[in-house]
Amino acid sequence: MKRFIPTLVLVVLCICGFWYASSQNFFKEQQPAAGPALVTVNKDEIASYTITTADGEIELQRKDGKWTMAKPSPLPLEDYVADGWVESFQAVSKDSTVDANAKDLAQFGLDKPIQQFKITLQSGVVHTLSIGNPVAIQGFHYAMFSGSPEVFQLSDSKAEPLLKTQLDFMDKNPVKLEYEQVRSMMVSWKEQKWTLTKVDADKKSFESDWKLGETTVKPADASAVLDKLQFLTTDQPAKGVAELKQEEPALRIEVKLVDASQKETTAVYVGRIDQDNVWLLKEGGEWAYAVPLASIQELADKGNLPMDGAEAPPAEAAPPAGTIPSAVPNAVQN
Repeated sequence: MKRFIPTLVLVVLCICGFWYASSQNFFKEQQPAAGPALVTVNKDEIASYTITTADGEIELQRKDGKWTMAKPSPLPLEDYVADGWVESFQAVSKDSTVDANAKDLAQFGLDKPIQQFKITLQSGVVHTLSIGNPVAIQGFHYAMFSGSPEVFQLSDSKAEPLLKTQLDFMDKNPVKLEYEQVRSMMVSWKEQKWTLTKVDADKKSFESDWKLGETTVKPADASAVLDKLQFLTTDQPAKGVAELKQEEPALRIEVKLVDASQKETTAVYVGRIDQDNVWLLKEGGEWAYAVPLASIQELADKGNLPMDGAEAPPAEAAPPAGTIPSAVPNAVQN
């Protein structure tokens, strides 16, 4: 038995060594630490930024804390997307140096970059990230940053968040609702017309019953109707209201609202049919949105469909058996 003791000791030592190595992540592939950001800027100091690709140029400008699109054409913007682009730009870091003092930029495709991202500060300082040819290693491109002759490898995953299209920046929802402010909603579309009305104004929207025409519906069903309006969206660039033809609208939506001060207002939306879309705009607003005609029809049909938990108005009592209904005039009795 004694001759096995050294073997047992060796086995125990191996197990302990393996456990220690595992606890120290010796067997895990070590990920390279992210390098320092190429630049850090204060968002409030930015005057504009541009995205230049083979598809053209997009330019956003910032003034008084608000973003506007200068190129290729103005659009209603999602501010959080515009702000997010700046954060993505500041998060970019190089992966590895290719040439610390590059002389021949053509060999890297940086004499005529395929993509450029530029931030201009109010002071006139410009920060530019240029991207050239792909590297032999898949998933990387050659890149440069303004103010330095260095050419470095840049991961495509770091550049991808900067490759926004014009539509990516656009606010695609024509209707904005605060459900707790809604008191009623009227929809008139072609031959369909109905009204959704809140029954108890003192209750939350998800607590109060609602009336759809003369039918009482539960809060969840009412929310589903409001959702259809709130979530209307487009996949096309918006147009200025002045660009639309002045035609009789086929759609009219009126939403009565009461704010925290109990002030009542009515938001009116109208829509004009254009082939498979309805150009929807808010009266007094600046923009019109091409909403699919099918989405408008789905909204209109919400006024006709029976809903779970709906309470229809009481029906008239049926006449006694063997009698002739009074609603049938001039009935002939044999």
